[in-house]
Amino acid sequence: MLSRWILVAVFGLSLVSCATMPAGGPLRPQEVVVKVQAADPTNVKVSQDVSNERINRSMEVPNQEGHLSQLSFISKNKAFVKIFSGLSVSDVTRLWNDLCVLENNTNIRDVNLFINSPGGDAFSGLALADQIERARRKGFHITAHASGIIASAAVPVFAVCNQRFAAPGTIFMVHEAALWKWPGRETASDIRSQNELMSLLRERYIGKLTANTKLDKGKWEELEKKTTWFSVEKALDWGLVDKIE
Repeated sequence: MLSRWILVAVFGLSLVSCATMPAGGPLRPQEVVVKVQAADPTNVKVSQDVSNERINRSMEVPNQEGHLSQLSFISKNKAFVKIFSGLSVSDVTRLWNDLCVLENNTNIRDVNLFINSPGGDAFSGLALADQIERARRKGFHITAHASGIIASAAVPVFAVCNQRFAAPGTIFMVHEAALWKWPGRETASDIRSQNELMSLLRERYIGKLTANTKLDKGKWEELEKKTTWFSVEKALDWGLVDKIE
């Protein structure tokens, strides 16, 4: 666990009275020593500037510490990260934080990812998949452990990991992305723009699955268009799961 710093400031207060003043005149300023105890002294740099009979001390501590998110922990030489419930930008932020901490502050490159998610925000699911792929390019080995449900936006997150394990009862589902809108006016240009967005989302979603399974693009498009639920055994046949555990 990386150390925390506690800085204790000590102030000296001199009360000067004419009745007690020494014969030699006013008391000269005295040096006050402030001692700071650091858990790791190698990270402490102290500079001293003496001028006008005043002593100024400053301490520079390189902030190299980082903390994993509350849903992650380290055991021995492995990191464990949990993604569950509906996916959102919070999950993207936590995974980014955890991967940065592991990359910059540890030698750990073995990450076990627990996933149990019905999906959620399509952009968040694709962003999580992108982060995992980026981590793999940087030398991380990501092992996914699925349980419960892996559906919708959670499927590409699971698909892009190095190894994909799933519990026997895990259920999978793929479907088309949905666009939620508040009631209001829309122009023909608005509708065309939204159609372009949905096409881009579908292309990226299908692309992740095609690149990491045995099924081709046409088959995934067919399954996604009609909303398809499938078992872990089927996921194993299709190359989405590497092993049932």
